[in-house]
Amino acid sequence: MYPTQETSGNEQRQPLVVVLDPTEECRHTVADSPRIDPEFKALIPPLIASEFATLEASILKEGCRDPLVVWTSEKVLIDGHNRYDICTAHNIPYKTVEMSFDSRDAVKVWMIANQLGRRSLTPESVSYLRGTWYELTKQSRGGERKSSGQNDHLKTEEKLGALFLASPKTIRRDAQFATAVDTLGSIGGNEMKWKILNRSAGLTKKEVIALAAEVHSRPAKVAKTLQGRCPSVKPEDKPAIAHHLTLKAGSLVEVYAPDRQDVNGRLGRIQSVGEKTATVWMRHIPTLTMHLYTFKHSALTAVPLESQPELQEICDRTGRLHQLGNLDPFEIEILNLLERATVLTPTELQYLEQIENRHKLD
Repeated sequence: MYPTQETSGNEQRQPLVVVLDPTEECRHTVADSPRIDPEFKALIPPLIASEFATLEASILKEGCRDPLVVWTSEKVLIDGHNRYDICTAHNIPYKTVEMSFDSRDAVKVWMIANQLGRRSLTPESVSYLRGTWYELTKQSRGGERKSSGQNDHLKTEEKLGALFLASPKTIRRDAQFATAVDTLGSIGGNEMKWKILNRSAGLTKKEVIALAAEVHSRPAKVAKTLQGRCPSVKPEDKPAIAHHLTLKAGSLVEVYAPDRQDVNGRLGRIQSVGEKTATVWMRHIPTLTMHLYTFKHSALTAVPLESQPELQEICDRTGRLHQLGNLDPFEIEILNLLERATVLTPTELQYLEQIENRHKLD
């Protein structure tokens, strides 16, 4: 059921998901717990109150019968978040099994397949999960490639369509809907996202997609609409600042380019701002090198630095070094290069630490 990774020719690699001795369960106490990844936990629609209460009553009476699933290399919980919350709250022991994966995207695909195979979900939730699966699989393939193996010529949407007995067009629409839900969720938070998927927000799929399309051009209108559906969404009560004035050299921005999967939704650092466009430093994932990209102002959204604690720490460290005033030209150039990135590689972190050690900064 799970997608495979393809290579050139007729050779096919093993599935993305590999189970490591699932029959060998490990028993855990609450004190010996796996890590919780917020992104993974937010991927799956939560149980409604009555479902959670039924599960809690069952665990309190019979204990946690089904083992939780943990990503082997990262020790991160990937299945059983509700059971974990209940066991933690009531100090109930639980068992775990471990599974190995090639990447975070492979974990997400497994989680989605797992949920679609065993839960009763609203049509909106099914559409969202299928669309997210489509986007993850398409990205992991690095584009649509062809080979002579049976069915290898099928595009991602055709393969998923065959799996779910849906047309390729439906799968593409699912992807569009999933992207729109995530866009509105970035404004209204997970509560807004779940309200859309469990239908309590009262928004149709078409309305969700239409609202998401206006996020960058008419954010105040979108926020006001969402606030009417979900009280936790804060309305835009201050005059909007002209968009181009929020973009400055060195600023952190999120890129909205749905036709560019290599950069869409990623963070970058602005190098310069022109009259209609801005150039942005972003890391080229395959080579880990920094590249300059040019985007229209409307494709960029300023992101507060304080919302990214790890990057904030790096900026604070480079800022302290600049303030010393006694750096040599080579060190200054290194710091300037580091300040282009949103996340530093291990080698880049070593360069930063070496400069700090040379100047005896803790």
